[in-house]
Amino acid sequence: MNKLHCLLLLCLTLPAQAQEDYPPAYPREGATRMFENDHVIVWNISWLQGDYPVHRHRYDHTGVYYSPGDRVITSVDGEVREVSTPAWNISFQLAGVTHKEAGISVDPLRAVFIQIKRPVTGPTRSRPSATEFPTGEPLERLINTRVRVWEYNQTTTGPEESAHFFNSDTVVVWFDAENQPTANFISGGTTQERVTPAAAVRTFVFEIL
Repeated sequence: MNKLHCLLLLCLTLPAQAQEDYPPAYPREGATRMFENDHVIVWNISWLQGDYPVHRHRYDHTGVYYSPGDRVITSVDGEVREVSTPAWNISFQLAGVTHKEAGISVDPLRAVFIQIKRPVTGPTRSRPSATEFPTGEPLERLINTRVRVWEYNQTTTGPEESAHFFNSDTVVVWFDAENQPTANFISGGTTQERVTPAAAVRTFVFEIL
């Protein structure tokens, strides 16, 4: 192989290698891992003031913002967007997005994000004797091919306290009166006696498909 062929091969392979070198979105400063299992990674995230490096989202993710704030998002092509996000917005993003972010508000934007590690599996195939979730009258916040999101708050009818059946792997994220988040995981195909603890002011239920 002559020098020209070597140079052409190097030029063709460098962009792909550079893409693979982007770090994952998390962990980073301001992001705390709440828990991880074979199905999900759950993060409590603050967008602190400062410029985070370019990163790539390796997983589909969903979540809920629980404290409002502002940030600047810069794409790998140099497109710059200033984004202001209110509390209680639901987030969903497919894997593969590459960009960098900078928190710009004094009080940072905060969220609980759920990275979905596994492919789509669909609901559990079984016939439960318990009532199937959701029960009560939750708000339907998002439904797509990866996740169904429900919200219980002080204006909705809460879930029944009797045992009910979860068709899908589910992450329950609830907030107390001081907006402190707690998250837990319920395996698909199991029953749960209580979804929302007594201290919960808002509860978000993420059914992973």
